[in-house]
Amino acid sequence: MKTDVKPYFVPSDALIAPSPWLRRVEDEWEPLGEAVDNWDYRTILQLRCSVTIDATEVREQTGLTDGSPIALVLGYRALDTYLAGRNTVIPLQDGAVDAELTVHPDDAGALIGVTRRLVLLRDRLIHAPGEAHHAGSILWEDEHRVQLAGASTMFPTEVVDFEAFGLNPNASWHAILPPSPDAPAMGALLLLLNEKDTRLVEAVQKERKLTDEQQFLVDQMEENLVLEIVRWALARWDELAETDGQSFGASARALTRRVLPDPEIWAADNQTVASMDLRTAVVGGSRAIGFGRRIQ
Repeated sequence: MKTDVKPYFVPSDALIAPSPWLRRVEDEWEPLGEAVDNWDYRTILQLRCSVTIDATEVREQTGLTDGSPIALVLGYRALDTYLAGRNTVIPLQDGAVDAELTVHPDDAGALIGVTRRLVLLRDRLIHAPGEAHHAGSILWEDEHRVQLAGASTMFPTEVVDFEAFGLNPNASWHAILPPSPDAPAMGALLLLLNEKDTRLVEAVQKERKLTDEQQFLVDQMEENLVLEIVRWALARWDELAETDGQSFGASARALTRRVLPDPEIWAADNQTVASMDLRTAVVGGSRAIGFGRRIQ
């Protein structure tokens, strides 16, 4: 295990006892675990934990006995996109502290790190050698990594005979998007797989241990599906802000805002929607938040 040696005194781990993280599922609190099933770009995670701290001894061991402000800071960061969410800050107190943290999908990615830290909040002008004195100095921390987006496709799928559906039999997949932004998000998009493309069908239906070829097929389809959803959203952009939060329009808008820094610019000109520049921007943005291929 790698040891982080800091240039100032830190408290022993025995003085800080954090509980496991819990996640709110409907009206129940469940262990967070290492992955969240069925997470998507609309899902807000509500987390909770308890941390018991011997505040007096923490100050004794760190030399911060002058009342310098120390806080327990709960936060999260996306380990693939490097986005960081808003922290929960609780002033240091003796005993058990119950705290909650909200993980917003706009700041998340395929993999996030949920952190708990004891942090010095303010610079200290007077300090002894070995004492923390810069604001932001981390006296103690732990991190719990959570996988949000997996390798499998995030869309409902059906394997069909393309000829029977009137689709080109040489195509591998076809996405049916709703005609109206107000359509309920659940089930509004249907992904059809051509039964003749057995390699793609097998890759999509396989849950674990995909081969390199299978992973490539799934990633390529996934990032192109994101592109189609974004194009659909940009063509209706002015309508989407007023749609219900559970509608497909709202979901498409949220996804678009995650993969494009300035969707309003792209939506302003319909000619731009079909451009190669848009494709490059969307595919790059999709990969940044965990969908599609990774360039190693």
